[in-house]
Amino acid sequence: MLMEELQSLNYLAVAIATISSYVLGFVWYHWSVLGESWAQALGLTKEEADNTAGLGGTFVISFVSGFVKAVLMASLISVLNLTGVLSGALMGLVIAVGFTATSLGYYNGFARTSSRLTWINSAHSIIELTLMGAIIGLLA
Repeated sequence: MLMEELQSLNYLAVAIATISSYVLGFVWYHWSVLGESWAQALGLTKEEADNTAGLGGTFVISFVSGFVKAVLMASLISVLNLTGVLSGALMGLVIAVGFTATSLGYYNGFARTSSRLTWINSAHSIIELTLMGAIIGLLA
């Protein structure tokens, strides 16, 4: 059943959702958007934040992560027989708030990480998964 479900996914929707995740991350963490606040919350200078040397693997993991999230989102939307932008967006919102934002809240709390960092990363996840769900729901 799992293999049938995976074979029936709309992989064009998965690809678009994956790319949207990557593009959103680029824009979200750009210095002129929230990158400066994010870097300050981590105690990084602009030069340190802009230095991507040695981060090739992290960029690959980021892209793979987006793909995995898109496949799982498409699978859930398919299994639940959801269609439409709003249904997909709501599914993404529920997943992001229910799993990611709540987890970041307590992970970062115990790590004594800046609450600003938690808000920036949680909001990114909420928008990312809501957008991905909307795209997949639209094309379902």
